[in-house]
Amino acid sequence: MSIVAVVDFRIRPDHHERARTVFQTMLSQTRAWEGAESIEWLQDRDDPDRWTLYERWASAEHEASYRTFRAHEGAMPELRDVLAGAPTLWRFDRI
Repeated sequence: MSIVAVVDFRIRPDHHERARTVFQTMLSQTRAWEGAESIEWLQDRDDPDRWTLYERWASAEHEASYRTFRAHEGAMPELRDVLAGAPTLWRFDRI
């Protein structure tokens, strides 16, 4: 069963350009990950420091393997430099 993950980020106001570079690298890897069906990168119109990823995955196992990769060998330490806090992750089953 495919799932949706939504990840919400707070970007430091003076780090948007650097964040764009970091996200472009990260998202090219994410989109190429097995089971990634769709990855959309969104910026809040009323709050430009709020960036959201809307991700569709073929299965919970694919999404979990990607999160494990990001937590270990795929970690991007430079992401911490542009964030104003820890990201928030929500997972949804498609029904």
